[in-house]
Amino acid sequence: MDEIDKKILSLLTENARIPLKQIAAQVFLSPPAVSSRIERLERSGVITGYRASVAPEKLGYHIVAFINVVLHPERQQDFCGCVQQSPYVTECYHVAGSFSMLIKACFPDTHRMDSFMARIQKFGETQTQIVFSSVIERREPGLTPPPPSQSQ
Repeated sequence: MDEIDKKILSLLTENARIPLKQIAAQVFLSPPAVSSRIERLERSGVITGYRASVAPEKLGYHIVAFINVVLHPERQQDFCGCVQQSPYVTECYHVAGSFSMLIKACFPDTHRMDSFMARIQKFGETQTQIVFSSVIERREPGLTPPPPSQSQ
């Protein structure tokens, strides 16, 4: 993967619906050459899909929370089934450290969050952080240039 591929990926992550002609103009290639590169990135598994980015609050989900869970290994399968069935869980990771699972979930209200927490707490100890605001929503690694270093 070269710098042109990275630029194409960066443009697609900003707007997956950007026309090939616009990408081509920004990377100084023809649209067919850009199309060929995108197809190669898809075939090689670098591009795994395209999706709409949705604002949860516009759908009535005003509470975003990160929930850490200390989970006993014998409860992992039941826990995974529980979170996979929950409409509130948007992401769940098996992690190293003091906790074994990290959940990102969105809730329409505190009542539903409380009900979800009661179900999750049956599996182990939890610690919850509620998001006030986002500094960085989401960005793909390796596609954003690092900030210039500040010398003192």
